[in-house]
Amino acid sequence: MIRISRRSCTALAALFGAAALTACGGGGSSTPTPAASAPPSAPVPAPPSGPSPGDVAFATPASATDTKEAGKIDTYSFAEKGNQLTAGTVAYAAGEVDFSATLSASQAYAGTAIRAYAPGNTGAAPVAAFNASGFTKLKIQLKSTSDGVLSIKLQPSPVAGDGCTATAQAIVNSTLSELVIDLNDTMFPLPDYCNGTGSKVGTLKAGLYAIDVMNAATGAGSHDLGVGSVKLAP
Repeated sequence: MIRISRRSCTALAALFGAAALTACGGGGSSTPTPAASAPPSAPVPAPPSGPSPGDVAFATPASATDTKEAGKIDTYSFAEKGNQLTAGTVAYAAGEVDFSATLSASQAYAGTAIRAYAPGNTGAAPVAAFNASGFTKLKIQLKSTSDGVLSIKLQPSPVAGDGCTATAQAIVNSTLSELVIDLNDTMFPLPDYCNGTGSKVGTLKAGLYAIDVMNAATGAGSHDLGVGSVKLAP
């Protein structure tokens, strides 16, 4: 688990948390993002459906740290004031990874995240990014018992330490549910603070390295998220 608990990260305020993990000692392996509200077009949980013949598994949790596709699972958390953050313990049950963090006071920015690496990738060399050029949709199982919106970041290799990569917002609830999201610039735009600079969907699909799911809530209290299977569909 990657944890950020440094007492001061004031240099990050200019990016509103976008580079929080990198600046706080994460070595560029995480991608904090400012809290965001879901746009009207954000995907919402749908009734469970069977797999389509063309679906390909990207990351299926097999434990708190590994996927059935021989990829790794990482977690990380960060906050404006690291001494006001307490990271929880990652947990696994029935194909689902859960993670949480508690804020003792409201923050200008904060995040609690789970990263699922592409098949065969561990977060270290050698890198074998997944060619997703032939896929048009992301199918991902998500939940949060504390908040209603989660962010989903598509990561290149090396990961975007400043958070400037294709990012979607998803409306979730306390039941693990599959969301189907179009892999395009409309659903996965760059964050506003990136001013149009960063990794866009068209480029990422040719070499998808990891997918981050983040709860960017900033209020005092406990904030959690859960991630189940991640698939790509034609």
